[in-house]
Amino acid sequence: MDVLGGLESGEKYRLEVPGLGYGVDIPYTVLPSGDRRLRIASLNLVGQTRLNRDLGRLLAARIQEVFPDLQGLVFLTAVEKALMLVQTVAQEIELEAVAVAYNRVKPHMEADCRPLIQVGSSSVTSGSKFMAIYERDINLIATASLGIVVIDDVVSTGGTLLAMEDLLEEVAAHLNRPLPAIQAVFCVAQEGELQTLPAYPIYCLTRLPNPEFI
Repeated sequence: MDVLGGLESGEKYRLEVPGLGYGVDIPYTVLPSGDRRLRIASLNLVGQTRLNRDLGRLLAARIQEVFPDLQGLVFLTAVEKALMLVQTVAQEIELEAVAVAYNRVKPHMEADCRPLIQVGSSSVTSGSKFMAIYERDINLIATASLGIVVIDDVVSTGGTLLAMEDLLEEVAAHLNRPLPAIQAVFCVAQEGELQTLPAYPIYCLTRLPNPEFI
């Protein structure tokens, strides 16, 4: 199976995920990184209906192994590449809602009259950006009694996770009370090395090759 039915050109990396039943050819992509260029195996799940369905089921099964009882947990993700994956996971484990961190402030958030929290973040694929969370998701996070569980597509340097930690600290400050901590992160793949070692475990279905400067 090729990404987008073989529409990607250039050199590919053969991604193998235990339990998936088939390999996936994903392209190597070169990204700017300061005054250098970074070569990564690019797992882009946007639009990949079958792949999101199959990986989402595997990830949901892993979540249920670790957390047989989901009571008291709130799930958090970030736009936009993981959204289709998270939709499948949520359906599989029967979540009614998932909190979402956005990459920009949007009109529907009504930032001039509703609570809004925004922090900076960075990632291998997106560079420097902002993450924002608004009233609906702030109120959802406030219902967590046992902890937060993060779902993402790929974890690389951990910049997105650090931004989520900052978001949760700001949510706690807004609510004027402490929140339960992140209990775990579940992702399709890890690549590279984390900037800092988190206090919570990261569960991944597979690994991608380390990014390399060229």
